[in-house]
Amino acid sequence: MKIKKIFLPIILMLILSACSPPSTSNNTNSSTDNELNKEGKTQIHWLQHWVNEQGPDKINEVKAAFEKKHPDIELIIDDIPFAQEHDKLLSLDLAGMPPDIITASGAWVTEFADAGIIDPIDSYMDNLSEDYQKAIEGPMTLPWKGKRYGVPITNGNIALFYNKKLLKEAGVEPPTTWDELVEASLKLTDKSKNRYAFTGNIVAEPATVISYEVFPFILQAGGKIIDNNRAAFNTPEGIKALNFYKSLIKEHKVTTPGELSAGEKEKRANFSAGNVAFMFEGPWGVAIQKGLNPDLDFGVVPLPKDEQSGTIAQGSVLTLASKGKNKEAAWKFIEFMGSAEGQLLWDKATNFFPYNKDTMKDDYFQKDPYLKVFIEQADNVDRIEVIDNFLPNANDLRKEFTIEVQNFLNDKKTAEEALNDAASYWNAAFEKAEN
Repeated sequence: MKIKKIFLPIILMLILSACSPPSTSNNTNSSTDNELNKEGKTQIHWLQHWVNEQGPDKINEVKAAFEKKHPDIELIIDDIPFAQEHDKLLSLDLAGMPPDIITASGAWVTEFADAGIIDPIDSYMDNLSEDYQKAIEGPMTLPWKGKRYGVPITNGNIALFYNKKLLKEAGVEPPTTWDELVEASLKLTDKSKNRYAFTGNIVAEPATVISYEVFPFILQAGGKIIDNNRAAFNTPEGIKALNFYKSLIKEHKVTTPGELSAGEKEKRANFSAGNVAFMFEGPWGVAIQKGLNPDLDFGVVPLPKDEQSGTIAQGSVLTLASKGKNKEAAWKFIEFMGSAEGQLLWDKATNFFPYNKDTMKDDYFQKDPYLKVFIEQADNVDRIEVIDNFLPNANDLRKEFTIEVQNFLNDKKTAEEALNDAASYWNAAFEKAEN
């Protein structure tokens, strides 16, 4: 049975570096009461992680457009690597110095909401036009405990990136099934040349890689991640998925060494260097790869299937810091970024994928050879799940699941034991959230 939810016009859904260039601020000690610059403009701080990934010029295009529309506001862009962003936000909130606008991975929203780090935005949303609200309606704007917290800024599902040169040299086509994936990976792996099919990356921090590396396999095996607010992955289908994932690493040895210590950064760097053939990635990865290596010739195809096709959808939202001092001005920026105008500007600058349905209609997205793959996958996939919005403290649950996968890969537990232990942890969190 095909699970669509609201994904066709949205591709869903809802995510995720070091020094900020001179045109941006890397001072993450943000808000002060009625902070004004020397020209008397209200200053608002936006904490995000894209300057290093995308380059300052692209982000500054958005800054200039917003400030032109709101000449009484100065937008200060604070940049921090994604791997550090979650914990940095916690420490800034604890110190009472948060940014005005927080970029929250979908996995952080429920945690930040329950901790009082971000404010509900219902009163602001209610003042938007009906057309605007309908345009951003979807899983990423669903309420948590009856309240809404974010406006989506990035969005997409997970597909397979491949190096065209490496596949051509090996005489293989992009795989469409698990069996083809194994066959192609074996031909593409040559340790003597430091060449591998995949980067082995299942690090527990940040706890985002599990959505790329394991969750899609569970769906493809015919399983589910959650069902009726309970863990649903500790099943024969889940066991099959974990065994298949382990076989790529341990039996077939088609992944780079050090899988327990590598994450998204290492995965993207290896792919851009041209010595790794495949990468599980979202549409945000297109711009990242073009930035890392403009000469890399790569393609994107839907994920290979087993019993069925399946993928995970995720992204990031803009939220209001509860301790921010310039909330009205900050909301104007969030409103701008969620609008059709703002999303088109943002997505053209960054090659991200829009959440706003009106923006999606633009020919830019319908004709882009990379982005249209994600549109078609969302339309045709047998099962697609959005889980972050329905998990209490999704970041913690992802981390626990990852640790159990690590235990399985290290032969400390069987697949069944690892999944059962992860399910017990998840279900305890679900039950606690309900009480």
